[in-house]
Amino acid sequence: MFSKKQILITSLLFALLFHFVFYFNAYGPGIGFLHNKFQYVFALASLILILFIYFGTYWRLDFIDKVSLRLYDLFIVWMFICFTRSLLEFRSFSEFLDFIANNYMGISLFPVFFLIAGISPKYFHITNKLLFIYLVSVTLVSIFFLDYFELQIFLLYPIFYVIVTIPLRSGWQKLVILLIAVLIVVVSVTNRSGILRIFIGFSVVIAYYVIKYVKVNKILLNVIVFCVLLIPFGSLYLGIKGQSVFQMMSGDDDRRYSQLDPYADTRTFLYYEVFQDLKHNDAFLLGKGLNAGYMSEAFETYNRPVVEVAFLQILLKTGIVGFLLYISIIISAIFKALSSSKNVFLKSLGLLLASYLIMIFIENQIAYNLLNVITWIVVGMCHSKALRELNDKEIYDLFRKPYIVESKRSANQRL
Repeated sequence: MFSKKQILITSLLFALLFHFVFYFNAYGPGIGFLHNKFQYVFALASLILILFIYFGTYWRLDFIDKVSLRLYDLFIVWMFICFTRSLLEFRSFSEFLDFIANNYMGISLFPVFFLIAGISPKYFHITNKLLFIYLVSVTLVSIFFLDYFELQIFLLYPIFYVIVTIPLRSGWQKLVILLIAVLIVVVSVTNRSGILRIFIGFSVVIAYYVIKYVKVNKILLNVIVFCVLLIPFGSLYLGIKGQSVFQMMSGDDDRRYSQLDPYADTRTFLYYEVFQDLKHNDAFLLGKGLNAGYMSEAFETYNRPVVEVAFLQILLKTGIVGFLLYISIIISAIFKALSSSKNVFLKSLGLLLASYLIMIFIENQIAYNLLNVITWIVVGMCHSKALRELNDKEIYDLFRKPYIVESKRSANQRL
């Protein structure tokens, strides 16, 4: 029999493989023998394994906090309700297969199950090791395809998290991460989201050292984060009013989109179109299901299934009910990491999640990809009482010398 740890590692490996193949085919030269729906075999294999862990093991015992666990389970139930609603719309089996095989639709919310990978300290070392190996391997492959700058951004998604782990890494690993970050900045000079993720990652690292070496009042830190979390709702208010942050920054309501213009407004019209569609279909509360799209004049289609803003996509598919459950789990993780963690690393992950929460009102598509898988692993880490109770030395040992922590834990259990 395979252990839970082996099953989870295999699931993560399949997710990494799917992510690489999907984006290489979508934005790169393609991998001939892995074209079309065969690539989704990796995604579905990953999902089946992680679902087996969710339904077949006692990982909930590691969660501890009953309220957050109930919120998480409620969101899973609501996700399956939205999934089931979509099944009623299909007229043929081929339509169903297309739905399942679309990582922006049928399996778009399934990364939430990877929260399990972050809950237990048992997976902490191997998860971080796998992400680093993936990052280095993909960077070496990407060097041969520098003309495909979009490919670099998508393949190197793990960089935003791996940067945050810099304080825990050895000297040569720090250097490798810095070089990869520079590479991403070079190839994404016209892609503000790629540069923004790099900036956020290093900002969190700076915050790590500030928290570690400067005495920061815990209440003040929580107040600052609370104020930061108000920014997305301000963006939401502007969107409803037909404005955006980018419009305000540019000072030009008629500014048109340009890849070379970092202040170009590419979001306001999305807010307007999605809100109009939800209002017309009376679907604000419950959403339209995972198979749903919205009517878009800008893209000249009556059923556009993908929105470039995560908040809008969650609202479109799962409604206010789904969005409130989704955001509650993440906000709870943020304040747990900041308020009750004994190590600086978990506090920095709380700040990273706070930045993610801001970004979902600007971009970050909800899809079965590595960005969302890693995000939910981080949510799991922040919810893990076992990880939050480790001090800085113990979290360092768990990251680089897990056998030391495991042996200490076994000794304590014997006592």
